[in-house]
Amino acid sequence: MITSRTYHSLNLDIAPFDSSNIIYVLLPHRLPEEDRASVEEMSSRFESTIVVISEMDWNSDLTPWKAPAVKEGEFGGHASQFLDRLKEDLFFNLENSLQIRKPKRYLIGLSLAGLFTVWAAVRKPLFEGVSSISGSFWYDGFTEWLMKQEELRCMRFHICLGEKEKETKVKRFANIEEDTMKVVETLMLKGAEVAFEMTEGGHNSPVIPRIEKSVVSLFEKSVV
Repeated sequence: MITSRTYHSLNLDIAPFDSSNIIYVLLPHRLPEEDRASVEEMSSRFESTIVVISEMDWNSDLTPWKAPAVKEGEFGGHASQFLDRLKEDLFFNLENSLQIRKPKRYLIGLSLAGLFTVWAAVRKPLFEGVSSISGSFWYDGFTEWLMKQEELRCMRFHICLGEKEKETKVKRFANIEEDTMKVVETLMLKGAEVAFEMTEGGHNSPVIPRIEKSVVSLFEKSVV
């Protein structure tokens, strides 16, 4: 059964399983009631605790540096502080409370959180594998930053993009397919195992099927 709790300002929806595997999923909203059964089923099938984290400061906590926002204002660029909060506070305390010893962590994120997962995988050796769902790789300077990194802290990636995402009226998003392929190619050049797939629909397609694809890919014995 999924339980929900608040941890500081974050909401956690937790589907527990008695194993060392723990999958963290970063979403902009709490897990809807209609999706809970699907997440419980995934938790059991993949023998993993699944924790959906939401209600972070989306435009600030998930962005690696300041940049102009899409409509007005700016992205806050506080990803480094947010990653430290996860590593030093939430992960430690939550895993202790769930009695998970020597955790094998996986990280999945949607949109800006998909950008964050790849950025975090380069910054900290925390994760067995990460997945980016419709990652915001259009973010100013991100592909250039990734190319300059000398070392990856995670070597297993799953990246998916909706086939219709490039069909956008927002000029800033127009090169998302090209930018995503730059990320895939850069990670592979740096020696990572990368599974890339194009999914049906656009950016706002149902997220649960895409999370399932992410978990399947991250848990496969080999990545194509």
